[in-house]
Amino acid sequence: MSSSSAPPHRPSLAVTFVDVERADMERTGSNIDLEKFNSAAPTLNNTPSGSRNPSPDRKKVSSRSPTPSPKQVDIEAMDSKERINTISRYTNDELDIAWMGGVIITCFFTSGLIDAVAFNSWNCFVGMQTGNTIFAALGLGGLPTQAHEQQFLKSFVAIGSFCMGTIFFNIMHRFPTGLHNQPNSRKRSIFVLSFLIQTLLIIIAAALVTVGVVSNQPFVMGQFSSGSHITDDVDPDDDHRNYIDMIPIVILAFEAAGQVCLSRVLSLIELPTIVLSTLYHDWTGDLLGTRQLWRQSSGVKDFVFNQGRRQNKRLMAIIALFLGGVVGGEMWKSKVGMAGALWVAAFLKGCIVVSFALWKKQKQDDEELEK
Repeated sequence: MSSSSAPPHRPSLAVTFVDVERADMERTGSNIDLEKFNSAAPTLNNTPSGSRNPSPDRKKVSSRSPTPSPKQVDIEAMDSKERINTISRYTNDELDIAWMGGVIITCFFTSGLIDAVAFNSWNCFVGMQTGNTIFAALGLGGLPTQAHEQQFLKSFVAIGSFCMGTIFFNIMHRFPTGLHNQPNSRKRSIFVLSFLIQTLLIIIAAALVTVGVVSNQPFVMGQFSSGSHITDDVDPDDDHRNYIDMIPIVILAFEAAGQVCLSRVLSLIELPTIVLSTLYHDWTGDLLGTRQLWRQSSGVKDFVFNQGRRQNKRLMAIIALFLGGVVGGEMWKSKVGMAGALWVAAFLKGCIVVSFALWKKQKQDDEELEK
């Protein structure tokens, strides 16, 4: 008796295919009788794998690129809307006024820097309108006698431009709360936009001086323009008037109003960023109470940052404007001239724009959060 052992039965790979088909029917809730399918499963298992070709429809389905479902589209739309809302909330945040005194001190420095070079070349101020008022008043009476007979027009133009800038920047700061109210909104978007405009205006003035449209030369008594005396075809006795100097005067006086408006929004009325007369008075007058402030302080740190903080800000503002004038004068005498000083002022205003864009928002009280 020959004992020939039958080859062991190997399970066909079709079992995997059947299991997949059964799982698809159960998932899709098909109406096909699963018992009939199960009864036919052994037949399918015995079918050679080579003879089971996927249907053309299945090939088409598998070859299609996946398309996002409506649920995915809704999720993407919600994410996009959420990002927009986040940006909107960030730009509308009320900024914390802590340490904004540093911004005011920087504005004092830029005022001294710009007015120093402006006075040397144009014989008028663009920020300090007190001096321009005196110049304009003297000019109406033909004084000083060494000046051009229409020199006072520069002072009037600077004053008018400053007033127009005041209206413009006040409208910007009052818009969120109403034009009839005092400017008290500290929204990030308004602060950034205000100093961005100031920066761009200084850049325009600096560019005009850099390319030579406006002269970089020193002012000469008896002549209206800062550059008319160096022109070969100009007779010194001729009544030559070059009003091109008016362009940067208008621009710089207009932008100077923006930083003054900021001091009002921050309720820092004693730090107007362009004048020092009242600041000298307030700082000197409050020296009488310095001894009492020192007694109330727990130490030097408490005196500097708490008890004497207001006095210290006044002193720093005075020093900043003075240093700005010194730096402006030295730059005006150097190779960089007026253009270099204006570019430095534009850079400082640009740094303020960036700082406001990154400034922390005001912390809300627990009661406000509950509401």
